Amino acid sequence: MQNSMFDKRDFLRLLGSAAVAAPTAMVTTRAMMEGAGVTKAESRESAYERVIRTNTLRCGYGLWEPGLSKNPKSGELQGIFYEYLQLIGKHTGINIVWTEEVGWGDYPAALNSGRIDAMCFGAWPKANLAREVMFTEPTYYLPVNAYVRVGDTRFDQAIDKINDPSVTIAVMDSELSSELAATRFTKAKTVSLTQLSDGGMLLLNVATRKADVTFTDAWTGAAYMQKNPGKVRSVPLERPLRLFGHTIPVARGEQMLVSLLNTATDEIMSTGEFEAIVRRYETIPGILMMQKSEYR
Repeated sequence: MQNSMFDKRDFLRLLGSAAVAAPTAMVTTRAMMEGAGVTKAESRESAYERVIRTNTLRCGYGLWEPGLSKNPKSGELQGIFYEYLQLIGKHTGINIVWTEEVGWGDYPAALNSGRIDAMCFGAWPKANLAREVMFTEPTYYLPVNAYVRVGDTRFDQAIDKINDPSVTIAVMDSELSSELAATRFTKAKTVSLTQLSDGGMLLLNVATRKADVTFTDAWTGAAYMQKNPGKVRSVPLERPLRLFGHTIPVARGEQMLVSLLNTATDEIMSTGEFEAIVRRYETIPGILMMQKSEYR
């Protein structure tokens, strides 16, 4: 009986000590973890919150006509998306800052790390990228075609014949041409350009026989053929290889920023301002396909 009472008192004493020690240990552990930035993670400011707080949209961009290019004399940016973003700034009262040129394969990381708020160059929304970023509604559409040298009819209405080891495709790293080569024409060889190369270089590689075929948008193809007649041509097909809308990507989870940009875009579309920009840059009428409304 005496041993039983001793064990009970001993147990209660230990329990009391533990009750006192536990909060102290929790405080100490929490302090250590907070000092290491583990449990008290600071809530990260969203891109939308940063844009509203600073009244500034920091744009990343890539150079690809007609969306964006640099004036050869002044070095200043110009193009459809440059003027479009300036109008977004005008309609929202937000300052547009062109922060840095970003490679096609690098912009998701630039957005999600907070280096830029939006990629303002007319990106093509693709499913593999939708895992990392969000896209605004498209502004206009461009078909993607195959291009070969003038006189080469091997692939006319027979695009799958490109998928042959004897064929070389001109591609650009982290761009649609390399994606098509890697997924649809896996047997063909490739000759690659870096991701910041000019789009016309794809067609130049075909014209100079470094490659047999390439894939690019109708605008780039038409612009090259106008400047270099008799060199390359579009492969006749029943339908384009792809048809992509031109959008503004933002970081994943930025629904509020997407809503802001879409609302401003709807307003710009409804006033006719966007169509006026397109018509100034469109060298071939109708090559840029816009969604039509009975009101515009």
